[in-house]
Amino acid sequence: MEYPTFDHKDADLLAARLKARRAKKGPLVGDFVLMPDARLMRFSHDWGDDIQISTGGSYYLCKSGLAQMSGGLEPSIGKTKIICADYFYAGSFWFFHHDMSGAHQGVYFTIDCQMYHYEGGVTLSKYVHQDGTRGQPTYM
Repeated sequence: MEYPTFDHKDADLLAARLKARRAKKGPLVGDFVLMPDARLMRFSHDWGDDIQISTGGSYYLCKSGLAQMSGGLEPSIGKTKIICADYFYAGSFWFFHHDMSGAHQGVYFTIDCQMYHYEGGVTLSKYVHQDGTRGQPTYM
C-alpha cells in the first residue's frame, strides 16, 4: 500500500489551520507543559477551567486550528496554575491528505506549540503508598 505524501495542497491546508490556531488565546490541546517533576506533558482535553494532560497520543489538527487527541489521559490540572513560557516546542500533528478522510490517508507534520510551566503543587504522599508501593503523583 502506498501512503500519501505531504504536498503543496496539504501545505495550503496547514497554513490555514495555523492561522486559525495562532488567533486563539490560552493553552490549546497539543501544547506542552513542563511539570514540577520534569516530565514533559501535552494538553490533551480542555474541560474549561481545567485541562487534561497526557504523555503521548495522536493529535489531529482541525480546520478550526484546535486539535483533538486520541490516546491515554492523565489527570486534569487547573489552568490558573500554568504559566505561559516565552518559547515553543515542536509537536507532532496530522490531518487527512487533501482533507479527504479514509483509512491510511493521514499526513503527519510538526508545528511550533506553546510551552507552559505548571506551578501547582505535587502531593508527594501519592508517590509512595503506605504499603511501600510507588504510584503516580497527584497534581493539585
